[in-house]
Amino acid sequence: MIHGLILYAQFFTRLPIPIEIKNPGAKFRDNIQYFTFFGLLLGILEAGVFLGYTYLFPKWFAWLLLWITDGMITGGFHLDALADTADGVMSARTSDKMFKIMKDSRLGTMGTLALIYFYAIIFGLGGVLAGRFDRFQLAGLVVISIMMAKTGISLLFYKMVYAGDAPGLATIWQGIKAWRIVVSQIISIFLIVLLLGYQGLLGYLMVVIIAIGYRRYMLKLLGGFSGDTLGGFAEIAQVGFLLMYAIITKWL
Repeated sequence: MIHGLILYAQFFTRLPIPIEIKNPGAKFRDNIQYFTFFGLLLGILEAGVFLGYTYLFPKWFAWLLLWITDGMITGGFHLDALADTADGVMSARTSDKMFKIMKDSRLGTMGTLALIYFYAIIFGLGGVLAGRFDRFQLAGLVVISIMMAKTGISLLFYKMVYAGDAPGLATIWQGIKAWRIVVSQIISIFLIVLLLGYQGLLGYLMVVIIAIGYRRYMLKLLGGFSGDTLGGFAEIAQVGFLLMYAIITKWL
């Protein structure tokens, strides 16, 4: 477990952890049941940062700074994947061309728009939610929102099909046993209900629905997943969760 958490921190963040983990590929797969727990730990760290900001700035501005800080902590890992996925998938080309576009390090029009839309929604939701909750309730929402990126990706690991001729990053996630994915989701559900109640659970169910549709779409369009299409879903899951949570807490 510890080795898996360290490996995830080294891979998904810019946090300096100078510990060598042997056989990382196997550790990635064999610790997926702790993947959302890693998201929880990252969420707690960022929630602490958010609380610090709230003592200096209004809650809505602290929320904005938090997501900028998240990008610095993670190095924009999933943001890059989201932009690459948008550039490729929205290019209206053949699947081979889409993969080439996603591998291109240059940022295209659709990738730029995807990042703009992501931050526009996230920042806008900060203004909406800051008027409804106190700083500690928002900190709990930060924890779950950050964790939701890993929760969402975990859903796609079930019977994951790798798309591509040459071995790529996504091959790490092939062959993950279903029970590991189930455990990761149970951890998420427990924490969501604990911190956000049934409103948070409804937000989680929205992520599940989006994941099912996203999976079917990628299988039909590309024949499977690449590292970019997996990572890009992390941000989609966060947006879907927060949008549903904002809607639910307005009416219920």
